[in-house]
Amino acid sequence: MNMGRCTLGKQRRIAAVVSGFLLAGVLVGLCITGRITRAVVSKSGIAYEQKIDFVAFGCQLEQDFIPQYASLDRIMIHVDASGCARDIGSLQVGIVDESGEQVFFTAIPVADLPQYDWVEVPIHVELIPGQTCTLVLESVGCVDNGPRISFLDSRLAATAEQKGFHLVYAGMDVENSALQVSFIYAVPIEIYEYIIYYVFGLILMILVIL
Repeated sequence: MNMGRCTLGKQRRIAAVVSGFLLAGVLVGLCITGRITRAVVSKSGIAYEQKIDFVAFGCQLEQDFIPQYASLDRIMIHVDASGCARDIGSLQVGIVDESGEQVFFTAIPVADLPQYDWVEVPIHVELIPGQTCTLVLESVGCVDNGPRISFLDSRLAATAEQKGFHLVYAGMDVENSALQVSFIYAVPIEIYEYIIYYVFGLILMILVIL
């Protein structure tokens, strides 16, 4: 009976050691590839909200920005679609890099836009921090002026990405203006965070094995 308990205890210890090595290997691999990330959010400050009445009929809205991190996961744009026809048309969202190359594009049906709220735009692109990119918005295929786009006083509410820039609407500068937006990045976690994950995971495995 005692021999059986000793054997079982030894097997559990071996299982804990093997599991620990496997967990360590997985975390090292994830650390190298940067697969574990955390969200870093950069959002507009608080200021009086204004509206661009329409971005249809070729009247594009452009916002220059400098990404703070490489992996831009998504952005949030504040829109007002309460007064436009919602059965046709779309809001096009594009990003152009410093060389003029379009690195991202999507079209969101107006029917999918909120009445008056934030719309989430999945991006999932790699940008170069420190280089200027341009976010371009335009309504296409709408029977009216389409959704209104919110902006704020850049002197009070610009994100770090928008500092030093202002909106360009239909080719004309809109002074002291910044798109009301949030930039959400997927940033690899730090080495010490991997260690915390490892210790926590190892403790959980030992408790399960015991």
